Amino acid sequence: MDRINVIIKTTNDCNLRCKYCYNSESWQKKERLPIQTFEKLITLLSKDFREICLVWHGGEPTMLGLDYFKQVVEIENSAHQVNGVAIRNSLQTNGTLLDKDWIDFFKKYDFKVGLSFDGKDSDKYRQQSQKTLQSIKLMQEKGLKTSCMAVVADDDYDLIENYKYFVDIGCAVEFSYVFMEGGAKDLKGLTKEKFVDKYIEFIDYWFNDKKGVDVRLIETYIAMAMGSYFRICSNSSCHGKYLSIYPDGTLYNCGRDNMSKYPFGNVFEINQFSDIYQSQGFKDLVTGSIQRRNICKSTCEFFDECAGGCADCAVTEGKLDTPAKFSCYCFKRIYTHVKQKMQEIKDKNIPLSQLNPAVARTLKRCFSVSDGNYDNLIAEKFL
Repeated sequence: MDRINVIIKTTNDCNLRCKYCYNSESWQKKERLPIQTFEKLITLLSKDFREICLVWHGGEPTMLGLDYFKQVVEIENSAHQVNGVAIRNSLQTNGTLLDKDWIDFFKKYDFKVGLSFDGKDSDKYRQQSQKTLQSIKLMQEKGLKTSCMAVVADDDYDLIENYKYFVDIGCAVEFSYVFMEGGAKDLKGLTKEKFVDKYIEFIDYWFNDKKGVDVRLIETYIAMAMGSYFRICSNSSCHGKYLSIYPDGTLYNCGRDNMSKYPFGNVFEINQFSDIYQSQGFKDLVTGSIQRRNICKSTCEFFDECAGGCADCAVTEGKLDTPAKFSCYCFKRIYTHVKQKMQEIKDKNIPLSQLNPAVARTLKRCFSVSDGNYDNLIAEKFL
């Protein structure tokens, strides 16, 4: 097999206590993922995959310390030397524990780093925002690209004003509505109609922002509208393509809490990746997802783009075998609007030079992947 994406839940512990954290019910669990468990995972996956894409997650992964991650790259280098497997690393962090040594390490070993930070009013639900901002600045000084995951936790969150804030600090951003799990269940939460209305206003602003920074969701939907197979995990059939490991070595589909209902077994109990297909957890997960997707396929015109949505969202909002109403509503309206924007660009023959530079970059990536090397002029001709 070619590639596997692995979310590594290094620990459930965290030095912050964000009010909306979907992992909050596990904060009291202080265990760390032993380095021997990671080594076993890499040995296992190297038998079946030529590329392993690791997402270091938590809790807060940097709580394991820099020496731990130095051992990680030693194990990865050894696996590459033995069997040629390519291992790529990304890490999601709140950024409060980073310093020069961490950032030098990230640069040396090509770690892609995403920061959890909500923007201009980040301290409303988080803490220590100034430390995160200091880390962003330090990363930029070292020439590392910075991108943030900003959680939209209530109807008061101003998407456009916060986007302007991220533009000002030179940071790409992804706006994610709050997962109604863990601590978020105690919040007022979002009104889906208000969230989508604001997001559509933001899309219109983003398309015309010539200073624009990347917003992955919009760019992914542009690619989808142009017929590309670029997908985020919630709009793809992720089972068998994603894997998550918890500190005790148990394997799941991904790092979201509801997936813990469907364990695939322990990394020390299986001999090859295909063994997870025989686990009851995998069978139950796939069976329920197939039932949900069959409903979507027979009733929804967006099935080819959505693939039945995210299993965790379905469980959070109701049942695994039933479509998730909130996320489904958001996807349909947001994706439709992005597609209409692309049609408008084509119909009015709007030059890409008048739009957010990310539009041209996205089209270039689409065409390069699908049909060869195309520059932006050919992208404009295509439109």
